Parts: sequence; structure tokens; C-alpha cells
Amino acid sequence: MNHYEITELQRNIANMIRIGTIAEADYANAKVRVQIGELLTSWLDFISFRAALVTIWCPPEIGEQVLVVSPGGDLSQGVVMPALYQQTFPASAATPTITKMTFADGAKLEYDSAAHHLQAILPGGGTITLVADGGITITGDITVTGQIVSTGDQVAGGISQINHVHGGVEPGGGSTSVPNN
Repeated sequence: MNHYEITELQRNIANMIRIGTIAEADYANAKVRVQIGELLTSWLDFISFRAALVTIWCPPEIGEQVLVVSPGGDLSQGVVMPALYQQTFPASAATPTITKMTFADGAKLEYDSAAHHLQAILPGGGTITLVADGGITITGDITVTGQIVSTGDQVAGGISQINHVHGGVEPGGGSTSVPNN
């Protein structure tokens, strides 16, 4: 093996796994370019959590530190594996029982398996939409701070808010008294 072949082999081995930072993103085509020292890679695919019948879209972001894995050491054939915590973007939790997603606008989704607690926090003005044509079932107590608005009936203890009647009231212009507790 001559000097050139040895140098080429060493370069290929060194390029098999490289640490870099996302420099550019083409989200429409699910591709990124990674800055590795002075080198800017070609457009590379990035790894997803799932990409078949179940898909999860959580692309790497510009400035995010990643690994580029290149079979045979050819960086043009590399794939990007997000992500590595860094000083600029540290871990958002330090407990093994917490799974947490933190978003750029301050929203957080967190589950603590030790406390059996799921929490979703949205920034001011944030909204949540749940669509379930089959209905939503909640088991357990509910505490609401604020107004509840409904376009349909509410039934409590088997009594319809819209269609219930009050006994012992004479028809006419009178009003019933407040309910007894």
C-alpha cells in the first residue's frame, strides 16, 4: 500500500463519524447541510424517529449539533443523526423519569413517569384543539379556571342543562329561585 492509499484510507476512516452543526435546511425535501469545521457538506438526509405508516416530523434546526454518519467515509453519502446537547442548547431536564419537549416559543410537553403526571404548558395566547368525532372521555376530577363555552347541552348527574324542568313553578312571567345546595 502506497502513501496515497494510506492517506486516503485514514481520511475515509476519519470521515465515517463526524460532529457538526446544521448550517442550512431544505425542509420541503427533508435535507440539511452540515458545517464540519471548514467543510460544508452537500445536502444530506436526516434520520427521523419514524418514516413509514407512522411518521414523526421533528427536523433538525439550524445551529443544532449533530452526527454525520458516512458509510465508507464518503461524506457525500452521509446521513445526519440529530442531536447532541451543547452549551448553546442544553438539556431541558436532568431526571431519567422525565420525558420533555420544549419548543422555541416556550411551550412544554412533559411526562414524569415517577409522579404519573402529564403536563402541557402553552405560552400566553396559546390554544389547544382536540378533534374526536367519537367523543372524549375524561375519568377523574376536572378543575377549570375560567369560562366554559359549549354549543351543545351539558348533562350533570343525569340532568340536562337545556331540557330540564323545574317542578312546583307556575307558568307565567315569574322566575325560579336559585338552586338549593
